[in-house]
Amino acid sequence: MPKLVNSVPKYRKHRASGQAIVTLNRVDHYLGPHGTKVSKDLYDRLIAEWLQNGRQPQLQVDDGITLVELCAKYLKFAKSYYQKNGECTKVTPAIKAALKYVLAGRAEEPAASFGPLALKTIQSQIVAAGKSRRYANDHLGRIKRMFKWGVSEQLIPPEVYQSLATVSQLRPGKTTARETPPVMPIDEAVVTQTLPHLPPIVADMVQ
Repeated sequence: MPKLVNSVPKYRKHRASGQAIVTLNRVDHYLGPHGTKVSKDLYDRLIAEWLQNGRQPQLQVDDGITLVELCAKYLKFAKSYYQKNGECTKVTPAIKAALKYVLAGRAEEPAASFGPLALKTIQSQIVAAGKSRRYANDHLGRIKRMFKWGVSEQLIPPEVYQSLATVSQLRPGKTTARETPPVMPIDEAVVTQTLPHLPPIVADMVQ
């Protein structure tokens, strides 16, 4: 029976190993134990990137630092850099949340193999999860900054960050991502009531 042009390779069980498997362009990709959420998430990610690349395999890089190693090094840097009064700021938890998207199903892959299609797939996943446009843009910015840092530390080739920089942020009216309510100015009466409780310098700044 002829193969349908629009068919998508199936999530299957490899009987000999018990692992889940998918075949893309005659290359088998093992996804982990069959039936697990991790294997299904990896299948969804591989299919999404394969479709975005015109049903062609992506170029793979076989050596160099892995994504999980790059993320670990960057997170260590972030914890020491984003500090105030000796404690980590809210920036670090936000970075950790963004890096979870990077590591989902691809932790052991070479960092140099992470390209624009992988970043666009993460962008689509964030939108599909119902997150706001601003949330998606903020996370993509954090991911790009990690790769920029990796280049500055000579951990990955410059072209890796350069290629990721070509992925644009989501723009208003050009995406299905939801918009967050605009931040409105505080009522002047509230400001007036608050001023007496502020330190003199801060009160002068507010005024």
